[in-house]
Amino acid sequence: MNFYASVTVLSFATFLAVASAGEGSPKSMKKESKIKAEQREITISHEFTSENSFVAGANAKVGNQKFGNVTEINNHVNYVLSPQLKDNLLLRVGVDYERYSFGLPSTEKRGGFYLPSPNTLQSTSMIIGADYTINDQWFMRVEASPGVYNDSEDLSGNDVNVPFIIGGSYIVDKDLQWFFGVSVDLWRDLPVLPGAGVRWKFSDQWTLFFVLPKPQLQYELNERLTLYVGANLKGGSYRTSESFGSEHGRSRLNNAIVNYSEVRLGAGATWKALSFLDVNIEGGYIPTRTFDYARANTRVKLEAAPYVELSATAKF
Repeated sequence: MNFYASVTVLSFATFLAVASAGEGSPKSMKKESKIKAEQREITISHEFTSENSFVAGANAKVGNQKFGNVTEINNHVNYVLSPQLKDNLLLRVGVDYERYSFGLPSTEKRGGFYLPSPNTLQSTSMIIGADYTINDQWFMRVEASPGVYNDSEDLSGNDVNVPFIIGGSYIVDKDLQWFFGVSVDLWRDLPVLPGAGVRWKFSDQWTLFFVLPKPQLQYELNERLTLYVGANLKGGSYRTSESFGSEHGRSRLNNAIVNYSEVRLGAGATWKALSFLDVNIEGGYIPTRTFDYARANTRVKLEAAPYVELSATAKF
């Protein structure tokens, strides 16, 4: 198993959403917007997330060739609207946009080649899924993310992908929940990846949230401020343009699949600014980042670098 595959055994972001939702059930969601339809009340909830981070420069390596510093800016925006169709059935419909922008040493050439890393990797996708409460203890989610995953140089039918997850949770009590799931992405080296995790509130102030891609040990300082240490496994699968390889002296990278992955280790604080709004600041270190063109037998590794992230989540 290569590095990217091992990192993504649990690192499908929607599985984390299953864990967050699994702490309760559709019945417990806030009821803000209400529509009368077919003589029954339909509840609609909303969730919006914005994440923005900067990664300092780090040297890149391709085999024995070393290139200059590569910086990174990551932006991720997500919005989900959830109408509760039945007491045990919640529909999820939304949009997701993520962009990695890399500052590359584009004028440097080593061994007759330029650094084979895209300036941009981005995805624009829909969110289509549903949450289903089987009983008081069992909860499950099915969710697909059809969209465009590419390097932003051009757009074609080859850029369309439909990764999806099937996940669930077993609620022992309010302090202990188990999570499991499977992620399917045909662009990965291992298209089907299983995973499992746990949330355990083992004291009034301490919670172990061991669910990838963002495992954390959390300390609740007070009702509005939570401190934590943990990791964040980020990345995805993208398609390069038809001319990308030729422009970098490696024609086999034209229209290729690149699996990008990074491991973040850090600490942060979450502040409940309003009853519906959480603001988060985090900083730490990224020991490794990788561009893996597994099907073209090419890999770019970036050395360690510090990062800082600011994010906000609103639920209403």
